[in-house]
Amino acid sequence: MKLTFVLRNKQNALKLSTKTLDSFMERIKTDTKDGAVARRRHEFNHFGSTDSYDQQHPSHQIYPSVEFERDVNDNLRMRTFNGVVALVIDNLQSAEEIEAVKQTAKILHYTLAAFVGATGKEVIILIRIAKADGSMPMDKEEADFVCKQGWKLASTIYQGLLPKPINQQPASARSWFRMPLDAAPYYNPQAVALPVSEKPIAEKPHIAESTVVETTNDEGDAEISQETKRLMDYLNSRYTFRYNSIMGYTEYKDQSRKYMEWEPVDDRVMKGMTMKVRLAGIDARDNDIRRYVQSDMIRPFNPIGDYLWEQYDKWDGKDHIRKLARTVPTDNPHWEDWFYTWFLGMVRQWQVNNLAKYGNQAVPLLISNQGWNKTTFCEQLLPPELRWGYTGNLQMDDKRQVLQQMAQMLLINLDEFNQISPRTQQGFLKNIITLSSVKIKRPYGRHVEDFPRRASFIATTNQADVLADPSGSRRFLSVELTGPIDVSVTPNYEQLYAQAMRALHQREPYYFSPTETQKILEWNNKFRVKSAADHYFFDYFEPAAPGEDGEWISASAIFEHLKHKVGISLLKPANVSNFGRMLSGIPNLKKRETRYGSEYFVRCKKA
Repeated sequence: MKLTFVLRNKQNALKLSTKTLDSFMERIKTDTKDGAVARRRHEFNHFGSTDSYDQQHPSHQIYPSVEFERDVNDNLRMRTFNGVVALVIDNLQSAEEIEAVKQTAKILHYTLAAFVGATGKEVIILIRIAKADGSMPMDKEEADFVCKQGWKLASTIYQGLLPKPINQQPASARSWFRMPLDAAPYYNPQAVALPVSEKPIAEKPHIAESTVVETTNDEGDAEISQETKRLMDYLNSRYTFRYNSIMGYTEYKDQSRKYMEWEPVDDRVMKGMTMKVRLAGIDARDNDIRRYVQSDMIRPFNPIGDYLWEQYDKWDGKDHIRKLARTVPTDNPHWEDWFYTWFLGMVRQWQVNNLAKYGNQAVPLLISNQGWNKTTFCEQLLPPELRWGYTGNLQMDDKRQVLQQMAQMLLINLDEFNQISPRTQQGFLKNIITLSSVKIKRPYGRHVEDFPRRASFIATTNQADVLADPSGSRRFLSVELTGPIDVSVTPNYEQLYAQAMRALHQREPYYFSPTETQKILEWNNKFRVKSAADHYFFDYFEPAAPGEDGEWISASAIFEHLKHKVGISLLKPANVSNFGRMLSGIPNLKKRETRYGSEYFVRCKKA
């Protein structure tokens, strides 16, 4: 068995090492040469916290449950499951209390080790656990499940003996503690493994007094509604609830269902809960369940804010965003910088409120043959924790669905972009890309509300000539692939989003300047849908540069000249207004406004 030691220096660079449990138990008997643990304890005793101290003096994080290794992108990856879970008993005020906890831990033959933790005010108990069938977890999801179940079972057994309460932070495969120090730790290498059942163990409900519903009789005396309390106890013992503030509804997990993902508590689920409650002998109706699960007694959860906050101030100083862009092979010299700015815009879009003036208007457009991993690249831009916020199934003709997904999704892939009609590109799509907020009705809601737009766009296509809106093409960051995208290595999501958070905190631009926008327009010219009028214009005219022998001619005059040459039946678009918009999208074609309308600086080609 090997414990994993992880150290991040002040630049957040990751260092990883392992130690056998035997050598670890010897190591913690003495402090480091510079007395690092003692200094940390001194800091804790004086200030009650070591958060700022830990930033200035990084120390090892020790992972007991799993031996980790790191992949080529510095992600921690499970190598071996150790079959160990840690209980923490903290807020111990004296040496006598510490010794009492250690002596109690010795009584049970599941105890592998017990020692004083990093602050000197807690005892960490390492407990052997194993699956009931004797097998070992094969992946991180199963390891997390076994650790959680083992922690629940161990907590139930040990709390009945311990003189102090166990810290109620449940364990996972990634639980860790800082370097401890104990001159006389308890260690039993022959500890017996506590068998963990495959069936989830119901968490003991923790209902504060303030959550008990009270009623008042005619005399004004408060009476506790025991039936309501029974209802809440029943629900909390069998389900875990959270209010998803992004989606706008309560979600749940059934504790009897292994590996269940969070699901919304809709009417069907509510009715099922009601039937189970009534079968348990509790007199309750749908409305009783609804009052509780839709109340502010359910803890709020912001999946975006929680994830981004976890990455705050962890950037290691390396450019991970442009490194990800380089997995896309292309001859576009601007691609890395364009992708960097767009990525910042995407993360910024997740943080805005409905008072924002602008949305993220840039859209990377990946152009290549089929089978070059465009869609996989788009999916992998979001970490697994936020992958629910990705969709590549947007029905542009269903405007209600589009607006709803813009409020609730994080990244929308306009897959097969070439199938979006020119009319939709120039109208509806052009409009929604610029929106900063949307007006929709929530799922299970009853009225229209104003929501901040969350989603940014990315697009893929197998055809090069797809941009049908000349003036709107400035919003597309077109990149033609020269080979398949390398999706073999999992992106380092922690560092990607830590870098983005740092850049936004330092007020780096997440939008394109007028100069950059002009470059985008010029680059996109070769990806425009070419109409018949485009081709005929260049047959008879060409843009003239300042100082050249050119002349200012109106759109109508150019249109009449072409109509005379080729005939109206071949000239599309077949009206002057559309023709003028087409001329305005031609790069390097100078335009000026006069009292009679727009004029263009052109030179007639010799026949």
